[in-house]
Amino acid sequence: MAEVGETSSQKLSQDVWAKFVPSDSRYCDVEISSNEVVICSEIISSSLDKHEWCKITRNSDHSSATLQNKSSNAILVDEAVVQNEEVVEITCGTEIIPGPDRAGYLNYRFKVMPGKESCKQQLKIPIDVEHAKCCICLNVWHDVVTVAPCFHNFCNGCFSEWLRRSQDKRATVLCPHCRAVVQFVGRNHYLRNVEQVVHQISLFTMHLMNLLARFCVSICAFLISQRNYLE
Repeated sequence: MAEVGETSSQKLSQDVWAKFVPSDSRYCDVEISSNEVVICSEIISSSLDKHEWCKITRNSDHSSATLQNKSSNAILVDEAVVQNEEVVEITCGTEIIPGPDRAGYLNYRFKVMPGKESCKQQLKIPIDVEHAKCCICLNVWHDVVTVAPCFHNFCNGCFSEWLRRSQDKRATVLCPHCRAVVQFVGRNHYLRNVEQVVHQISLFTMHLMNLLARFCVSICAFLISQRNYLE
């Protein structure tokens, strides 16, 4: 018998692509990693016994699935009654009750997990080089620090020099960008990653510009040589 929260199929090394999430937190999620699997889980709220009660088949769009009732009783899918061996399509958020009514039965929600590609797309952040520049030196941040409470960003060296000069003149330190009183300054590890990406883009752009310049020089030299040859 499968462990609590697992399906009845053999546990695979594949990524979990969907879950049955019970509304009762005392029960574990039913994780689904196979494209076709018979679900074996608790169905009655007063019992820990597990039963095979439905089969889940992943659809080709990877965002929905087909549920087939494998129990002897009817089950409820978004309030619709699904009889034995009948099938119905389910999507993320679909409510499933493994019994003919709500009373005494667990309540599950079908949840589709984001795939690796979706996660990568969600983590893509457009970077504007102009927004990654220190307003003191006007260059891309180097060892970036963030000041609070205004959250403006500067090169560590630039702000350190600003801090030294400010402390010589006044009791408080003002933000170089907005002139708000600085209460805290610290290294911004997240923006340091952005800083590294921007520097890589800058170096790549410079490399392309150098290649383009060399190409233009070569073309000009070739055209001049051809003109001299024709003359």
